[in-house]
Amino acid sequence: MKTSSTILAIVLLVIGLVIGISIGYALHSPAQNTVTQISQPSSTVTSVSTVTQTSGMMGMEMQSKTMIIKSPLTSVNENVTITTFSNETTTWYQYTFYNYGNCLLPVWTMVTYYPSNLPSDPIGSPNWTVYAFSQSHESYLNISFPAVKWAYEQINGLPLNAPFPAYQALGNKSSAVTLTQMVGDAVGVSYYDGIVYVPADSNTIYAINAYTGKLVWMATTANAVMSNPLVINTSKGPIVIASVGDAGFSASHGLFAVVTGNFANVVRGYSYGAVYAFNATNGMLLWVHFDRGNVMPTPAYIDGLVIYGDGSGHIVALNAMTGQVLWRTYVGVSAFDSMSSTNYYVFPNGTAIAIIGFTLALPPYGELVAVNVANGHIVWNFTLPQGFTPFNTGMGDVSPAVDQQNGIVVQSTIVNFVKTNKTIGFAVFALNATDGKLIWIKQVGRGHVPPAFKGGVPLIYHGVVYVGSPVTNTIYAINESNGNILWEAKIPNVQGPPGGAGGGRANPVIVDGYLIEPAGSYVDVYNATNGMLVKSYYVGGRFGIVNAVVVGNTVFLDNSYSWTFAIPLSDLI
Repeated sequence: MKTSSTILAIVLLVIGLVIGISIGYALHSPAQNTVTQISQPSSTVTSVSTVTQTSGMMGMEMQSKTMIIKSPLTSVNENVTITTFSNETTTWYQYTFYNYGNCLLPVWTMVTYYPSNLPSDPIGSPNWTVYAFSQSHESYLNISFPAVKWAYEQINGLPLNAPFPAYQALGNKSSAVTLTQMVGDAVGVSYYDGIVYVPADSNTIYAINAYTGKLVWMATTANAVMSNPLVINTSKGPIVIASVGDAGFSASHGLFAVVTGNFANVVRGYSYGAVYAFNATNGMLLWVHFDRGNVMPTPAYIDGLVIYGDGSGHIVALNAMTGQVLWRTYVGVSAFDSMSSTNYYVFPNGTAIAIIGFTLALPPYGELVAVNVANGHIVWNFTLPQGFTPFNTGMGDVSPAVDQQNGIVVQSTIVNFVKTNKTIGFAVFALNATDGKLIWIKQVGRGHVPPAFKGGVPLIYHGVVYVGSPVTNTIYAINESNGNILWEAKIPNVQGPPGGAGGGRANPVIVDGYLIEPAGSYVDVYNATNGMLVKSYYVGGRFGIVNAVVVGNTVFLDNSYSWTFAIPLSDLI
């Protein structure tokens, strides 16, 4: 009798799961009448097994095929299950990738694609080749795009008016940072041809119709996506490149490496670090490259290469079309890149250098490194002058800004920790991009050590450096040529350290004389000339290192509560 009951329970459980999955797909399928079929690469299929299932639930049908296909970019075999779902109004697809060539994927890449949600006639836009769109970090695309308003809740979205999860145990400061690093969206979105590409710490990348706010595709990865997805138009169509990683240290690569003096074994990232390439239109996996240590920072696309710093102290160049390593440069014992995204400078003769910040576990504790893009040879490296000592992750956190016209590189870092009162300085410096020589350095303020990301990503705009500081909870405008402070403004509605996490981590964006900077639960707008606060626009949740991306007449944002937003620019300025 007990056995019969057990069998009956198992049967009911299976039936329940089938019904639940069917209802879930039906509820999340797009309610549109247009059906666009995806063309499958049938000529490259080498083996197929087919299972066809028809469900009577809400008129939905499901068909599955498992096959080996060749990547359109690399011709490498991929084992994939393609499941087609359809109802009375539309059709959508799910692709499950199990391997890329001989590399088994530690976490299957599952892509869900809704072709009927593609933008119908998008305005063209430039490639997204670097963190925050441009070398200067001005994330403003001055193209024709209408004012739209929508909010997209990701699969693990939290109520926007809710307190930080686990704040009772962690406190407001640590709970905010934990949410940003482990669950929500740490950095801002990317835009290309009518689609907003959203990086999520939930091991997911989203592609959302920028006009309607509807999901076009989503793909899972082996770790958190804490980078701006790059979007590059190639001879075989646009591709999305996303790097993944995490902020942790294993015991052997962190504490014990330092205690035992094995500094060459210092590696940031306790899980998988990788770079993925997807089809920008439908999310199909094109290639993947795994690396040692985290690949949290955003790579840069330069001269056909994808270049990034990793958690093991290397700068790596991949062929953007194949994912193959072209060169790999070690920058020094105990070095690791935390969140310093790659930027670049091009010499008048056309030679390009990639520029990345690194943290060192040994003195001098931080450096900015420039390498020749063609061969990976180190062109220059910069360490702070006497009187300025980086602290904690410091120079390995912040993405440097580059003024291509004037040949200037700008970065911020925390410096000069005082143990007795546990305070830290916030410094900003400018270098000659050609040789890495210091132009100026200024400690603009002191405060308590902020949690997690320690600096502010600078923006260079018309001879002025705009940068926020989580140490002082302040926005600064600084003369680019000499480092003199032009104005400073306290960030409202955000508690700074030691009680809170502070704001000002993201690069500001300037539009029509207004400076836009998300912080806390708000998008703050300042007069770019004098720093006067114009408006604090409430959104809810929390913004981490998220910058505003302005496309025509709309501002796009994501946040730590796993939401993506489109806000009419006219609501802010």
